Amino acid sequence: MIVWCDGVLGRGRTFSSNDTDVFAERGEVLRRYAQEGWRVLGLGWQPGIAEEVVSVEQVEAGYARMQALLGVAMDVLYCPHGAGPPICWCRKPLPGLGVVFIQRYRLDPSRCIYVGNGPQDPGFARRLGFQYREAVDFFAPATPARGL
Repeated sequence: MIVWCDGVLGRGRTFSSNDTDVFAERGEVLRRYAQEGWRVLGLGWQPGIAEEVVSVEQVEAGYARMQALLGVAMDVLYCPHGAGPPICWCRKPLPGLGVVFIQRYRLDPSRCIYVGNGPQDPGFARRLGFQYREAVDFFAPATPARGL
């Protein structure tokens, strides 16, 4: 099983003090899934590498910091190619990175959840046979049940 997290770390961005709250909220949800036995994996797009505005080392350090702030270890794959028409198999809407995870971890796609926040995300999940959840709903705070 797996929880896919997309858009947790923006394109080649750095962290600010405001990120701590976002990561605390999301980390709580992700840690709960991990404790229940779900494998937490991450996908991203880092066109700044191709544009030479950020280095691979900076991106990898950003993902390491993201994991530390979330309190969840995860395998993160990302597309390093630039904007424009896709020239690779690793940028959504193409399913390449999802296929890598399926093969690497021998996943059953029907038991995977892809959490996304972009217009290409539902189609990406559907192509791979994953369940799909919008990040805003997936990470929403749980509300107590109301009595009658």
